[in-house]
Amino acid sequence: MMCLKVSLFKIGPREEKKEKKKANFFRRKTTFRWGTPSEPQSALLAPFLLGSGFGITSANKHWTACSEPLRQQIERVYDTLRGDEKTLSREKFHAFLTIMQGIAAPEPLRLEKYTIQEFHYLWSKNDTAWRAVRKLRANENDLSHPISNYFISSSHNTYLEGNQLSGKSSAEAYRKVLRNGCRCIEIDVWNGSPSRTPSRSPMPEHRRAISSASIVETLGSIKQTIADRASRHSRAASTGQLTLSPRLPAEHLTAVESERKSTDHPGDSSDSSNSQTRVEPIVHHHNTMTTTVPFREVCRAIAESAFETNPLPLIVSLEVGADREQQELMVDIMKEEWGDLLLDKPFDHVDPHKRQPLLEELQRKILIKVKRLDDSTVDPDRPETVDRGRTLAVNSKPPICEKLAKLAIYTHSEHFEDRDSLSTRSPSHIFSLSEDRFTSMVQAKKEICNQIFHHNRNFFMRIYPKGIRVDSSNPDPSFHWRRGVQMVAMNWQKTDEGMMLNDAMFADTNGWVLKPCGYLTADTTDYETTPKRTLNLRITIMAAQYLPLPEESSKDSGFFGPEKGFRPHVKVELHVEKQHKSVDYEHETPPRVGNNPDWGKSGVSFEFFNITNVMEQLSFVRFKVEDTSTASNFRDDLSCWACIRLDRLQQGYRWVELYHPVTRQLTKGQLFIRVDKVSR
Repeated sequence: MMCLKVSLFKIGPREEKKEKKKANFFRRKTTFRWGTPSEPQSALLAPFLLGSGFGITSANKHWTACSEPLRQQIERVYDTLRGDEKTLSREKFHAFLTIMQGIAAPEPLRLEKYTIQEFHYLWSKNDTAWRAVRKLRANENDLSHPISNYFISSSHNTYLEGNQLSGKSSAEAYRKVLRNGCRCIEIDVWNGSPSRTPSRSPMPEHRRAISSASIVETLGSIKQTIADRASRHSRAASTGQLTLSPRLPAEHLTAVESERKSTDHPGDSSDSSNSQTRVEPIVHHHNTMTTTVPFREVCRAIAESAFETNPLPLIVSLEVGADREQQELMVDIMKEEWGDLLLDKPFDHVDPHKRQPLLEELQRKILIKVKRLDDSTVDPDRPETVDRGRTLAVNSKPPICEKLAKLAIYTHSEHFEDRDSLSTRSPSHIFSLSEDRFTSMVQAKKEICNQIFHHNRNFFMRIYPKGIRVDSSNPDPSFHWRRGVQMVAMNWQKTDEGMMLNDAMFADTNGWVLKPCGYLTADTTDYETTPKRTLNLRITIMAAQYLPLPEESSKDSGFFGPEKGFRPHVKVELHVEKQHKSVDYEHETPPRVGNNPDWGKSGVSFEFFNITNVMEQLSFVRFKVEDTSTASNFRDDLSCWACIRLDRLQQGYRWVELYHPVTRQLTKGQLFIRVDKVSR
């Protein structure tokens, strides 16, 4: 091809020489053209033909970043695919993506042949083809259903950072769970100072006899203090009462800010002196040695973090031991700190007596769950005794004042008596039951189980951990989800099996997961007849890379180093509804040495065949990497873990990202596995 060049300017000798100078190597190799007859296509242009803006150097760098065992495993896959050919053809690459990896419509492949670096680069850059966890589908983010049609990521005693007896309470604990997708939190609120009426304050020494009320009414603040001290000393001497509750820290006895006087009591000068000394309520785990945190500080933390990256509604479950005056102050604080975020009146088009709102109608709203006026003398979250009269005496709390009760619009707490309570038809009611009571009920009779299942299609139920879990351990939430329970309140303070399942359930969501078919309001099937499948699952552990050492070992040998004899193995557990308690769906690999282990050309396969009555949306596969070295007998042997909802576990050769055993944050560790899954 000849090219005619015309110039309107005269080119001098020096300029003419410069024009004819041959382009340097870098410019020739990066020119965006198909090339010359002698060089039909630039090698550095190949990545653009692959649909990527990165160069071959990036593909090579991506390849060398893998550990040697993982590179060997990928080479085995590549060699098997290419067969006798020197490189992998486009047709075979496409067949790998569609048949082995199960991708319905992969992106077009533009090269005829692919080297192993190019194969690995394109494969690993496609999340759908590479990651073990399937992306959420559009219908899984449907917000158009009533709010009882969703499972909700929930927290128990959210304010605690440690155990249930002596852990620290903090506002930061709320920030952590909210930023990690929790959408139902709990606040236990008590009097922040001696009050005028008897209440079950977290400071028993602050309780006064009824006769002391007259003293409060007539004496000033100095006489009040003297009377309080005298009352405490005399009562302690007569009852010999021993309490685990701490003395209220002085910094929590904070007065209401001066600017609140004008907003709470505009123009009322007679109340100004009292408002200056009025003390705000606190958050505390009653009758324990846990610390306290101001209620206002908790509300402020919620306002700051509730909707940072998550627009879906937040349910605040209030357990109230404060008296009427402090309850009214609670309402003032919530309105001040939350403003328009607080749902303080029903929507004009959604009558709470007739229907629940749709999830999409509640975005960026805080809903209050608290007892009604006629059901506020019994704590639904306390274990009950045989003697109902004694139960009321032991577990009674101050009645909920009207000002606070009015905030329970679409989510009001209602006491659960027995199975007859399931006939309640108020759209806004929520039953709270302990895990052991719920388990005993659904396992007692088939009829009760079905009755609860039908109730939970239309109305809310919440399960909280039994009282003996003082170490902040958790129940298996999937057992309750399968019976339609929307809120299984978890102790987020501890990473255990229950929290791993919870994380898998709500992974990549905003804490609200639409229930599967059979669990929705419009469905009519019984629990036993909900759509279930028979599962055949084979998981092959191929290799792993960059496994973090358990905490104690990492202090000695560095975060990744195998110098101290790190010998990891992988446990694979299938969490489904078991037909028999004796059935064990758990396997483990033999141990290997180092943090980049390889389980050979064929890997180690585990089979879970002919598993019946499987609800994939409520079943899970859990991977645990543990250190089997002798030294691990004296420390925590969990290196890292992963948990995947069964319906989101993708087939083919897959990359499993691993999480820290305490923080539940992603580590650099990964597993390379093969998944063969068939359900019918």
